[in-house]
Amino acid sequence: RQQPGAGQRDHHPSPGGIDQIKAAISYPDLGLPVLITGESGVGKSYLASLAYEYLVNKKIISIDAPFTTINCSEYSNNPELLLANLFGHKKGAYTGAVSDNKGILEATNNGVLFLDEIHALKEESQEKLFQFMDKGKFHRLGENDKWYESKLRLIFATTEDPQKCLLKTLLRRIPVIVEIPSLYERSENERVELMCSFFRDEEVYLNKKIEISDSIYRMLTAAQRYPARPKPPDRQCY
Repeated sequence: RQQPGAGQRDHHPSPGGIDQIKAAISYPDLGLPVLITGESGVGKSYLASLAYEYLVNKKIISIDAPFTTINCSEYSNNPELLLANLFGHKKGAYTGAVSDNKGILEATNNGVLFLDEIHALKEESQEKLFQFMDKGKFHRLGENDKWYESKLRLIFATTEDPQKCLLKTLLRRIPVIVEIPSLYERSENERVELMCSFFRDEEVYLNKKIEISDSIYRMLTAAQRYPARPKPPDRQCY
């Protein structure tokens, strides 16, 4: 289903959404940006890392290509620091900038940049980001007379509604949006398969056989949502 100006959304990333991500990140020359949405804990970061492994395994990028993750929410109260880390900065660009420094965009050249919790980006940061997406070029902070380049693939993730939290100008530049359903939204068969997979992995890790009671089985496979930790009161979208 196509949403004008907001990419293609698939509520079930396997197999349809997974195929969309594979096609997007493989698209010549530097792939197409992908946004992964879903509640906290559904596996957005894991899916992003699998996308990187897919590129390496298919020899689309080299085995030593960087995979860099930034959690944008860590910079929600200091957007200037995020811009400095992302784009690099010129000596004297801000208090504490004692030398020229290249940013994460340059360091991730020929690799994959994963921006998690992208809804935490201030509008100014979103604007600078989509300008880079358009040109593949950027200025370091405090150095507007010189352009730098970086060739990389972009994967974004958010727990929020992108239509409400991201600039329309940024959303238009993300052609593929895939939503990962939460556990309670999945079918009973999926929940059972996931539970069995988790326990099998844990058995290998512990080198012990794990057995659970019927009541625990019913609780783990029940299609109900359990109370989550409350969100911080000052959290908001930009």
